[in-house]
Amino acid sequence: MEKIDTQGMSGEAVKGCTDNVYPHDADGNPIYPSFNPPPLPIFSDKERAELKEIMLDALKDYYLGEKTHPAWTLDQFQE
Repeated sequence: MEKIDTQGMSGEAVKGCTDNVYPHDADGNPIYPSFNPPPLPIFSDKERAELKEIMLDALKDYYLGEKTHPAWTLDQFQE
């Protein structure tokens, strides 16, 4: 029974293939191209403002019956 190649790395080298060939620095370490991913916001500005309002209302309701003052104030979260 032959071994199963689960990573796809045990195949023979293909002549002329230069997919993963990068220049090396003086110490012999590869120099990879920079990675600058585009920003991918999860929420729009309108959704972010709405969520902030919902969270502030929830915090106000939570601390409404508290006798002690929380370690933070809601003014810290409002812009």
